[in-house]
Amino acid sequence: MASGGEAPLLSVEPGKSDQSDDVVSRADDPTSGSEGGARRFVEIRCGFADMARKEAESAAARVTQAWAVYDQQAAVVTRAQAEIDLAAIRADKEDAHRVFRSAVAAAQTRGQVEVAAANWLAEINQVNSGYRLAQARVQRELEAAESLLSELTKLSDAAEASATMADAATQACSEAQAALAASSTEAEWSPEPPAVPQSAPDRAAASETAALPESAPLPPVSAPAPPSGTTPWPGLASATPAIPAANQEDEDVGPPDSLVVDLRSPQAQAIVGLLRRDSGTMTALVDRLAGSDPTARSRWQLLLSTFVDALVAAAMDDAWFEFPQGNPFWDQFPQEQAREITRNLAAVGFRYDGFGAWVDRRVPDHRDLAMAVGGAGLLPVRVRVWPRPEEAARLLNDVRVSADQFVASRAPALTLGELLRLIGRRAELLADLWNEWPRVRLLLFATRF
Repeated sequence: MASGGEAPLLSVEPGKSDQSDDVVSRADDPTSGSEGGARRFVEIRCGFADMARKEAESAAARVTQAWAVYDQQAAVVTRAQAEIDLAAIRADKEDAHRVFRSAVAAAQTRGQVEVAAANWLAEINQVNSGYRLAQARVQRELEAAESLLSELTKLSDAAEASATMADAATQACSEAQAALAASSTEAEWSPEPPAVPQSAPDRAAASETAALPESAPLPPVSAPAPPSGTTPWPGLASATPAIPAANQEDEDVGPPDSLVVDLRSPQAQAIVGLLRRDSGTMTALVDRLAGSDPTARSRWQLLLSTFVDALVAAAMDDAWFEFPQGNPFWDQFPQEQAREITRNLAAVGFRYDGFGAWVDRRVPDHRDLAMAVGGAGLLPVRVRVWPRPEEAARLLNDVRVSADQFVASRAPALTLGELLRLIGRRAELLADLWNEWPRVRLLLFATRF
């Protein structure tokens, strides 16, 4: 039945369906010799190309708009982060401590000392409260920015797919137009070949050929499916692009959209093995990606090593450490509080060098540690054990970078948007890896090869 209430092109009477179908087939077949069929074929191709081009333009416009919204949110995040002045916080706490010492020096009774201590703690709590509120605001704005970035990644992928589809449809339209022009020119200028007397075998072959159907209908022209999240092309049946079957070796990976880093898996995923510096995992990945080509193996070894180094460096920047048990100072805090203390120390220049020591051998003293503990929302007066100077120099000796937990928490799906946000400018060294990321990402979730 024709759509939109239009009358059907042909009315089929009972008993004549075969004849009508044959007429339709010859009309739509550009190779059947019918100029109308060839023109109809060109109209279909070029009509789809026009729709695909308009959709690609719309998708590009959506990406541009999303970038503008994301840039605005990034500016909000920048302003919120700029409002956190660690130097000013430290100065406020030092002023409060100075007032406390002066009050204690002037106190003549125990009650006056208690009042001075209470005032000091109240001032410290007020400073810490303001700091936590500012951090909470930064976290909210960052989460909003991350959500916008995730949506932007999806829109960019859809726009790229739409542009590719539009290019292919335009090429198909041009080829169909060229074929029609060539057939029209040949029909107009080529003379009819002279009749040649046929022998008996030739006449028999000709009669067998004439008994065959005059032409077979072309298979229907199917349009590629629109990108995920978009409306199907108007006037064409929607279709889902076929997804190649996974290799037998990767059957335990699972659907791409459901993949996440799982640290509790009985068999460690490849990404976990890489982050734990497992040489067997590295060799297996290089075998799958490069085969036996020495040049390709060297290239992939370097890319994967640089990728792991970038993730470990990002984990160090965010102080995702596992602190050793048995250290009198660290044992007083849960892991997350110890990480927050280390982040506060890094903010004032006392950073981990990756080899169990402080960068440039700058060791925090008691006051620096007390400031870091206070910045974590804890009361320094309740810390029972403080390290001596020689012990403070060894505080990071047995610290381990927990890069696997860091990635599982901050980029569990290993999407391109998550990773680019996570490792920042280090991503510029991995352009070749990002070009093949869909393939590499699936392998990183595999538990066996």
